[in-house]
Amino acid sequence: MRHIAYLDCPAGVAGDMVLAALLDAGADLEAVRKAVRAVAGRNVAIETVPVSEGLRGLRLLIDAPDEAHDRSAADILASIAAADIPEPVRTNASRIFDCLAVAEGKVHAVPLDQVHFHEVGALDSIADIVGVAAALHSLGIERVLASPLPLTRGTVHTRHGLLPVPAPATLEVLSGFPVYGVDVEGEFVTPTGAAICVSLGSPGGPPPPMRLLQTGVGFGTKKWPDGRPNCVRVLVGIEDAPASPVEWEIAANLDDLTPEGVSVLVDALFTAGAKDAWSEPIVMKKGRPAWTVCAIATEAQRDAVSAAFFAESTTIGLRMSALQRVKLPYEIRTIPTSLGDVRVKVAFYGAAVSNVSLESDDVRRLAAALGLPVRKVREQLQREIKI
Repeated sequence: MRHIAYLDCPAGVAGDMVLAALLDAGADLEAVRKAVRAVAGRNVAIETVPVSEGLRGLRLLIDAPDEAHDRSAADILASIAAADIPEPVRTNASRIFDCLAVAEGKVHAVPLDQVHFHEVGALDSIADIVGVAAALHSLGIERVLASPLPLTRGTVHTRHGLLPVPAPATLEVLSGFPVYGVDVEGEFVTPTGAAICVSLGSPGGPPPPMRLLQTGVGFGTKKWPDGRPNCVRVLVGIEDAPASPVEWEIAANLDDLTPEGVSVLVDALFTAGAKDAWSEPIVMKKGRPAWTVCAIATEAQRDAVSAAFFAESTTIGLRMSALQRVKLPYEIRTIPTSLGDVRVKVAFYGAAVSNVSLESDDVRRLAAALGLPVRKVREQLQREIKI
């Protein structure tokens, strides 16, 4: 079972908000400071202050030395690579900066090795990104998910001048990520916040199935005009085992198909991906003899199996019902016998062997090779196989 973090971002996202939320959820502040210091090469003061704005949470305070903060992407990535930090921290911090570098290079039409960061190159932005990576490692997070992000309007002052909101690099980072518009002026999704969500988080809607362990709230400094708290919430939990894939039983009653046509249809259903398919003789209204043809298909194969029904029969409708099945785990073993190697399927109920069955194709192969009846070969194999 994996520890996961879900970033709920109804009011936008910035790097400092995500880091504050993770710290509020219990991440080790000293581990964050140590990782930032190792990458930055100097002390960067990182503190938190409690905030209560309808919700209780933390706001991040970073006191970084004033300096010219233009740094190349290559320099920052080299600093991360050389830093004495845990490997997961290095990997995640590098992924975030890589995401930003690719976006900046595309927006400004420069090669990746010539990308320079301006605002993102500042020590406080480095602290946000490395700090988030360190906080995730501190919490033991193995998977990150993020909610869709709200896009606002307006302009923002940057080293490149006055730019529309969302900034071009932010939009480039968010390519392919779910977003929605809100009629609010101001920058509430920053490039750093967007890169954290995109490079680390699988986008989704509601939180995934999990056993919730703790939550955290991280506040930004901007104020939404409608009064909503400008915060990111993080939900930390243990991921539930994924649900079994949905399987469907698909069926049709056919009163105008020959036995040969039924055989062709069943073969077509298997070719289309059915996990199983069969036919049953029935009597329909007015005493007409007919067939019920059924197939079991996964969600992914349902449409293909349905298409096979319509292609190889005259039916104009299908019955579908979701299945609930109990399946025993099993393994395929190859067993040497006096007649040759044969595969067997061994099923288990708990720790005990529940059933052992011969692979029919192997029994037929051995019978053909030996010139013996299939029944005799099967009986011999069953006497020899002991599991």
